Amino acid sequence: MQNPGTGTVAARALPAKPNLEHLKNEAKQRLDRLRAATPAAKLAEAQHQIAREYGFAHWRELKADVERRAGGPVSGPAHVAIGDWIATFPTGGSRFALHIRSNEDGGLTAAMDTPDYGFFGLAADDVLVEAERLSFTLLAPMVIGYTQGFYEARYDAERDSWIGEWLAHGMTTALDFVRGAFPPAPRFEGLDGFWDGRLETKEGLIRLIFRLKSNVHGTYAWLDSPDRNQLGRPAVSVNREGRQVTITMHTVSVTGELSEDGQWIEGRFIKGETSLPLTLIHRPPGAAAPLPQRAPAIDLPPEALAAFAGRYQGEGGGPVMTVSVGDGRLKARFLGGSPRGEDGVPRAQIPSGPELDLLPASPTKFFHKDLDASIEFDLDGQGRATGFVMRQLGSETRAKRID
Repeated sequence: MQNPGTGTVAARALPAKPNLEHLKNEAKQRLDRLRAATPAAKLAEAQHQIAREYGFAHWRELKADVERRAGGPVSGPAHVAIGDWIATFPTGGSRFALHIRSNEDGGLTAAMDTPDYGFFGLAADDVLVEAERLSFTLLAPMVIGYTQGFYEARYDAERDSWIGEWLAHGMTTALDFVRGAFPPAPRFEGLDGFWDGRLETKEGLIRLIFRLKSNVHGTYAWLDSPDRNQLGRPAVSVNREGRQVTITMHTVSVTGELSEDGQWIEGRFIKGETSLPLTLIHRPPGAAAPLPQRAPAIDLPPEALAAFAGRYQGEGGGPVMTVSVGDGRLKARFLGGSPRGEDGVPRAQIPSGPELDLLPASPTKFFHKDLDASIEFDLDGQGRATGFVMRQLGSETRAKRID
């Protein structure tokens, strides 16, 4: 049996006049059975199971369909768009799921899922269906960062599809949606949270931070590597068989054995023909990420520190940072105010930051003992600082001296 609104296979059929309160009670009864086996089970899990049995991808879609039936059929061209749609991006094969619903004002709302990136329910803006043409804008997550895109399509009644194009970064890509829903990813218990590791390479130690999260959509993972400017890279898949855990990225994978207490994974980091040992430690809830390994601080005389004192500003404008010498140490502080960019336009009001002590790692490089931040100064021929590059959490900010 196939649900006409979602294209998913339904194990049960809704009655002609479904009752939402009855479905809510059914979900509560299902939750009682789930908690008998898994005490931490949530109501959303029970609702998700009920929705899938009736052929819907999510509980909100089942709820919307029941409410739509109670209010009567939607008229006009909008009725064609309402439902669940799926597409595969031709470049890279990323999957998209589009959920279009009617709202109380008689208009439409749309939300997008990108299951390969672990993002669900991304709200679209400016949703419009007119004369069987669909358009909307969306801020969508990609492998690196986000992209603002615009989608426009026409409805093909014979194929029951939206034939359209996705416009982002000045490039247009064909993207067609058909009715349907993607199955959820597998879900595994005992893996949620942050996992910290250090990878020993020829270039030195590289910090790896895997972030795992489970919900009704499955178990997903993202990788941060602060030392390689990589933040939020999504995993292709997560798998667990007994105590064997595998996280597969687009170009690398990590596989290893989970300890009996579930607090570390002893395994290998694999990239092509290269296989390196890697131990991942389950970070305690609320604990800070580990800082990079640093050499001990060195001593610099006050006259050497004085060469760095001054006012600095980012190359593209932004807040001003003062560098001064006090108590034999170099101190840095971001000033508040409304800085102007190179175009002369004032930026947003920025509060002043705390004064930070910087410890010297070399004659030109300094670090903060409690933060993942370092500053390396550029010197002119007379040994006076002309600017610096600040590295923090994998990002770089360049600034020039302005006094």
